[in-house]
Amino acid sequence: MNPAEHMRDGFWRRVAWAMALAAGLAAAFAHMFAEMWIRWFPAWGNVKLSLYGRIVEGESYYTHGPLIPLVSLVIVLLLIRHTRITVRPNRSMGLTVLGLSLLVHLLACFARVNFVSGFAFIGVLVGLVLILWGGRALKRLWFPIAILFFMVPLPEVTVADLNFRLKMFATQAGVWIANAVGVLADYSGNRVVLQGDKSLVVANVCNGLRTLISLLAFGAVYAYVCRLRGWWRLALFAMTVPVAVVSNSLRIASLIVVADVWSVETATGWYHDTSGVLIFFAAFLLMFGIERLVLTLRRLIGRPVPVVGLFHDVRRGPQDREQGSLMVASLGSRSSWAAAMAVLVVAAGAYYLNRAAPNVRSPGSLSLPVEMTVEGRQLYGYRQYLDENTLTILETRDYAYSRYMTPGVPPVDFCVIFSQDNRKGTHPPDLCLQGSGEGIVAKGDVVVEGVPGCGAVPCRELIVQGGSRSYYYLYTYKCGSIYTRSFWRQQFEIFSNGLLSRDASGALVRVSTPVETSIEDARRLSVMFMRQALPYVEKAMAGQENLK
Repeated sequence: MNPAEHMRDGFWRRVAWAMALAAGLAAAFAHMFAEMWIRWFPAWGNVKLSLYGRIVEGESYYTHGPLIPLVSLVIVLLLIRHTRITVRPNRSMGLTVLGLSLLVHLLACFARVNFVSGFAFIGVLVGLVLILWGGRALKRLWFPIAILFFMVPLPEVTVADLNFRLKMFATQAGVWIANAVGVLADYSGNRVVLQGDKSLVVANVCNGLRTLISLLAFGAVYAYVCRLRGWWRLALFAMTVPVAVVSNSLRIASLIVVADVWSVETATGWYHDTSGVLIFFAAFLLMFGIERLVLTLRRLIGRPVPVVGLFHDVRRGPQDREQGSLMVASLGSRSSWAAAMAVLVVAAGAYYLNRAAPNVRSPGSLSLPVEMTVEGRQLYGYRQYLDENTLTILETRDYAYSRYMTPGVPPVDFCVIFSQDNRKGTHPPDLCLQGSGEGIVAKGDVVVEGVPGCGAVPCRELIVQGGSRSYYYLYTYKCGSIYTRSFWRQQFEIFSNGLLSRDASGALVRVSTPVETSIEDARRLSVMFMRQALPYVEKAMAGQENLK
């Protein structure tokens, strides 16, 4: 084979390898990216909206997500173009990292834990860099790979809990600042009350969580390119947390001031949208100011920071002219083909594991009783139905939902969502409530005593503000043979029971009622209803009989 034919053969071999690897990665992680896309743009499935509306509507904390891979790719290209990268493949370490990452991905697919698959994808990239170019190249490219963590949405339960805490803090801080500048305001939960019968509700996306997550990504890039070095870089990155909290508290305070001086419509209209953009500009100024402050203080104490060019000591020079050729030559090697084949095999496994889990029970097998007796009164049940969008999100149609009513008693909604092995359907009600725009103003723990056949059942309560009315929610998880109020305990029990071939079924049991007189009355009614209803759930999940 002459040199020209050898070069052509090498070129097409690398093209074939690249196509095989791209196809394997796309197939193996397609479900993960589809899930992330919905988390980035919750309104994407609403075909009635325009393209712009599908992108900006919905309450997402990760609208910056699609930008992260683009920023990472740009940084990679700049590093390859302008810095020295030594090519010394570490095949054994790379194949080990790749194999472990793909195994974690398969386990995540089996457990239906999407964010773990996102982190496994980053591990796959690390393994590929080691296989192709080695540890020194990874040392140069670590940052653009690491910032990909900021594109992976955190578990919804973690986000919901942090969301609630930040919402309460943002409301309190905003009211305090507004009071300090002379505006009379008070708060109840996430509702701010002003003079003249005015009120504002601090929505989920106004609570600082979106700002915090986005600014962490921005702060990482800023700290990477700033003039500070060593621990000062980490300190500057850590400052993104208080910067985000302070910036958002100032925004909430400004909304309160605008609502007091002008109107609530102005504060929640154009000013709300404008301030959402300006908050990032303010955060940038704060980050820039902190860097300048550190540089100034170090100069004043006689320890100035030497200002040098970025990567001044590893700039690519004439002696590195062959760097690009060496990096390309590593593509299509035997070890890289082994990596591509492993990814293709895992793609088949991921496709099998990501298929929708079939329901063992048929829809409607959890038919609820027509009548329930609470406090000596007969409540009559009327079948309710979940909309198609909700059923798509839950990935199950095996549910029972009825509303019980009688004169003189507030209506009570009773909903049971059953899951044989798909734990996504039994996620906390907090997520759906916040996603539909409701405001959770309080949470707590309740124990329902004296449940026939179960004893004491731990439950979780929510106080929800919907428009001008408040609602009380009480829920618990059934997992295997136990009840728990903890989402994570439920997830672990169902998953471990499945691995041990035990009862891996689960259910979310939820009672809700409007708060018409007091929270105490709503709690008492819900507790009594839960006490009466749980034995029916026990019988249905034990397979003894349908709920009738």
